[in-house]
Amino acid sequence: MQVTVENSGGLQRRLTVQVPAEEVQGKIDARLKEIGKTARMKGFRPGRIPMTVLKQRYGGSVRNEVLSQTMQSSLAEAIAQEKIQPAGNPVIESVPDLNGTDELSFTALIEVYPEFDKIDVSALELTAPQTEVSDDDVSNMLQTLREQRQSWEEVERKAEKGDQVLFEYAAENEAGRVPEEGMTLLAVPFGTSGFDALEDLLGGLAPGETGEADLTFPEDFSANQLAGKEAKVSVKVNSVRESSMPELDEAFIRSFGVESGALEDMQSEVRNNLERELTGARLTYLKTQLVKRLLDAHAELEVPESLIQQEAAQLQAMAAQRQGKQADPAEAAAFEEPARQRVRAGLLMGEIARQNDIAVDGAKVRQAIEMVASTYEQADEVVQMYYNNPDMLRAIESSVLEEQVVEWALEHASVSSQDMVFTDLINAAAESR
Repeated sequence: MQVTVENSGGLQRRLTVQVPAEEVQGKIDARLKEIGKTARMKGFRPGRIPMTVLKQRYGGSVRNEVLSQTMQSSLAEAIAQEKIQPAGNPVIESVPDLNGTDELSFTALIEVYPEFDKIDVSALELTAPQTEVSDDDVSNMLQTLREQRQSWEEVERKAEKGDQVLFEYAAENEAGRVPEEGMTLLAVPFGTSGFDALEDLLGGLAPGETGEADLTFPEDFSANQLAGKEAKVSVKVNSVRESSMPELDEAFIRSFGVESGALEDMQSEVRNNLERELTGARLTYLKTQLVKRLLDAHAELEVPESLIQQEAAQLQAMAAQRQGKQADPAEAAAFEEPARQRVRAGLLMGEIARQNDIAVDGAKVRQAIEMVASTYEQADEVVQMYYNNPDMLRAIESSVLEEQVVEWALEHASVSSQDMVFTDLINAAAESR
């Protein structure tokens, strides 16, 4: 077998593979002999059918079968021989129409991974957040848990901060009326909705009362026809509901699985959970910085188009799923640049791991899987599901390896410290996801 490699520009390689005619014919003859052992034809005993007859009966199909298998096996052998790392599936360009005396010669286009110089992490500047879980953070989380369990009771009075107001409204301006007929029902948390002018109107009304005012709607208002526009608004308050918060007593504490019912134990449990959340947020915050610095330093790195298209398709599918709709092919181009950056970042992170012999830590993979499984009732079954599913296991391993790269980079990059409060770090990490 002869192999030649041509650089077709960028990351494209064209392989020309030539397999001698006698090798191809030998495989065809061997396959025909194999068929002849079991084939049944009128006038011949099993295993006694002449080769000329076998060729007449099965030659065409056997030839196609052998050519297909030989192309696959010889292409794989050529890729290994030339030490090529395909980034996507090879594309066979052309296959000649062979007769029995021709060699098998075909070409394949292969997109390869980029070649890397040494990535100098020491030149990167990172900021490490210095954050602790404070007593106030624990108290705030306990308050949040109480708010999640709050109940609502209707009251016959005007709304106060913290109430929930259920009302109907209609708005009209030069563009028309919203809605075209009747009223739209809406509920707002009074005092925290961010629409102060509307709250001023509602705050002067008791249940059953109506009012009107000229208002300018926020840019992010839910009705697109009104967002950022002025309109005359009519409202009717249907009900005002007052919050009733559960006491932080033994029953409430036990409902969260703290068997002792003691406030100190609940506080300890909350603190542990917040510290786990803090660890994850810190890694996310640092990873975001590291990726940005790497992308800035390697903005010209060419990445395989096949990987970009795969990533773009995944991003579009996830976006469509979040919006509860089908992915629109016309919108696919909008996902290509984010996909390009994600692929480039993944290749750079992977190359740092390769150049510095950072191997995925099996114990950390197990810990990550058990962390996910702990949120399910049948935790042991979830753990086994991950280990039995190669795709799920590979995703966890990839995530863990990236965390290890971030931790390694912290030891080798130029790192400065920055004091951050817990909520700021959590919010910063959430925004970067």
